[in-house]
Amino acid sequence: MTHSLRFFSFMALLGFLTTGHSQAQTGPYASTQARHTAVVNAPAAAPVPPMVPAAPTISPDSVFINPEVRPQFVGGDKAFTAYLAKSIRYPQVALQRRVSGRVFVNFILDAKGKVVDAHVISGPGSGLNDEALRLVWMMPPWEPARSNGQPVRVACTVPIAFTADR
Repeated sequence: MTHSLRFFSFMALLGFLTTGHSQAQTGPYASTQARHTAVVNAPAAAPVPPMVPAAPTISPDSVFINPEVRPQFVGGDKAFTAYLAKSIRYPQVALQRRVSGRVFVNFILDAKGKVVDAHVISGPGSGLNDEALRLVWMMPPWEPARSNGQPVRVACTVPIAFTADR
């Protein structure tokens, strides 16, 4: 009989420990007493530093469309307009035909801010498309786009306006 009494006491103690453990882990619905008991009985652990997610690696071949920091012509929009006004050579054919309009040029800026690819999306022709491409290829380097603090390649589109009434 003593043997079965010990066994029964052991099982009751085991049940009590299991119940206390499960209550301590039920989160906000656990009783206040159970949560405090779990904290008091827990061994002191060394503080764990917060995990900082590693910046994802960016492939050098990736081309961003909407990076965190957009590229910028050095000096801003006013400097870009001044560059165009100073550098533009209105084609004679377009002047003779009084052709004007906008040429939309799409280009890729590399991580150093240099144009590496450019093509005309739309334009009136008559030499204006070629002149717009020349202007884009001759641009000085831009301040590059950035993603996760790293300079990245980015796709850009700019309109270049030509007015025959110069």
